[in-house]
Formats: sequence, structure tokens, C-alpha cells
Amino acid sequence: MSRTNNTPLLLGAGAFGLLLLAAAASSPTAQRTARKLEEKVENLITDWIPTLLRKTSEHEGNYWSVQANLDGNGVSYGILQWTQKSGSLGRLLRQMAAADPVAFGRFFGASWARLLDVTGRGSLESVDGALLWSEPWASRFATAGRWPAFQQVQARVAAESEYMTGAVEIARLLGVSTERAMVLLYNRTVQQGPAGALAPARRLVAWYAEDPKRRPAAVNDVLAQYAWMCAAKFRRSSAPERRNYNDDGNIWWSPVATEWSELGVGAYNVRRVAVSGVWHAVTGPPSAPWSLYDLIVRRSSNILTDPLLRDAPVDLGVAQTVA
Repeated sequence: MSRTNNTPLLLGAGAFGLLLLAAAASSPTAQRTARKLEEKVENLITDWIPTLLRKTSEHEGNYWSVQANLDGNGVSYGILQWTQKSGSLGRLLRQMAAADPVAFGRFFGASWARLLDVTGRGSLESVDGALLWSEPWASRFATAGRWPAFQQVQARVAAESEYMTGAVEIARLLGVSTERAMVLLYNRTVQQGPAGALAPARRLVAWYAEDPKRRPAAVNDVLAQYAWMCAAKFRRSSAPERRNYNDDGNIWWSPVATEWSELGVGAYNVRRVAVSGVWHAVTGPPSAPWSLYDLIVRRSSNILTDPLLRDAPVDLGVAQTVA
């Protein structure tokens, strides 16, 4: 999970075109890949998908963003901060290598095959005696992220990923399909994983089923309730039995004195409030950990109040035909 918030290279429809033009000046393999992507963009992608990717990358990072092992997941990379330990980085790298093998070897050096092997297994082991979040690998990742053909791969993988599939599944389960909804749901699947983001949606639907009057009429109120359920699992109003939140120990419980206020029906602008006896699940470096509860509430509030996101329904079928 990333705290990077660098200025992203925009992924709007015009930016896709710029990436395609840049790739046309690269290798023949990249040119063929660019044309295939161009055809998909022309024929399949409506403008909500580039918006979704751009809004997500604003929180995650640039194409070239590299994060060191902040929360036990090894190196995190790119616009979605694909992680080493989860194996998502390995899957991304394999597609990058397939798109332009010559450039991949040039950027990552003679041990590029070893790099694919290690990341493909989700291992945190070193390559050539160096951990992947240290030098020279960090600089190699950053340099490769500036290559147009690899930027296109990141955009395509993000649009075709399990995160998109999970967001569409949650949207259909909750019965919400606006552009704003898809940005929020995709954000949750990226941050919590598709399964982790789906579980709160199922609990919310079950809660509605117990009493249909509980379901708000406004779509954004449903989203606020969903976001609150996502955040609530990382908050306690009593001391935990053990300090570790998970078995890996990279997430732990910590007492807090302030937090972002609860997302409520019709009230999406959160504010900082004082609390007592409250514990949050935190992660990151022990010297400066961050609260997962605060992260979800604040980010969800920003999405729910974003004046540039539309509240009209979008075509969910488009997301499933991109792949």
C-alpha cells in the first residue's frame, strides 16, 4: 500500500493518444502493441475508464514511482503500485517483457530473467545480491517506467486487472454504476484486494436484506455506507487482545487521539475529531506509521466530494470487454 502522491501523468483519452504516438517511435514490437491498444481504446473504452485510472494513480503514483518495502510487500511500482510479495509486480513485468523484450533487457540488465523468476514467485529474495527496492534495481524500475511502451502496458494491465473485475462485481452487487462509484470501488479493490473489498459489500447487502428500509435512496449514500464498512474493520473502540493485526506483523493496532469523522448519509465532508479509547490498524515504517482507517475514510471522502466525477450511470460491460 502506497503513500506516494506524486503528480501523475494523466490518463485521460487525450493522454492515451500521446502514449500511443510516443510508442510509434519505439521498437516494431511496441508499435504493434500500440496499435492493438489503440484499437481497444477506439472501439471499447468509454471515457470513464481513463478517468478511473487517472484518479487512482493520483493516490498511488506515476508510471515510474518506486516504493521501498514500507509494509512488508517488497518493492511497489507504477501507477497502481503493483507489489512484489503479492505477485502482481511479477505479472506486470512479464507483460512488459513481452511487449518490448529488447527494451526490457536494456533497462533491467543481464539478470532480467532472474528478475522475472523472483517476482513471478512473489519472493522477496535479492537478485544479484541486491534487494529489489535497493540500488541498482530501484533506478532500473524508475527508468523503465518512463519508456512509452511500458507505460502503455501499465495502463492496459490496470484496465484489464482483477481490480477492475472486482470493482465491477461489487458495483453489480450493490446496484451502483456511476463514474464516481466505479472510481471509489476500484480504489478499494486496489487498496484492499478484490476479496477484501468484496467482503464489506456482501455484509452491506445482507444488512439491507434484513430491512430494505435501511438502503438509502441516493447512490452516493450507499457508497458512503460501503466505504464506512471498508474502514470500520481497521478501527476498534476497545483495546485489542493482541497488538498484531495480521500474522505477518506488518499491520498492528495503535491507540489514536484523533481520527477522520465517520462517513454518514448525506455527509461526505469528513473532519478531524478527538477520540478516546480508540485503536486503529496502522502500517508503514514504525517511526511514522499511518492509519488504514484514516486512509480509507479520507480518500473515500475525497471521491464522494470530487466535483469532476459524474453521477450518471456508465456501461459496466465495457470494462469486461477491454481484456
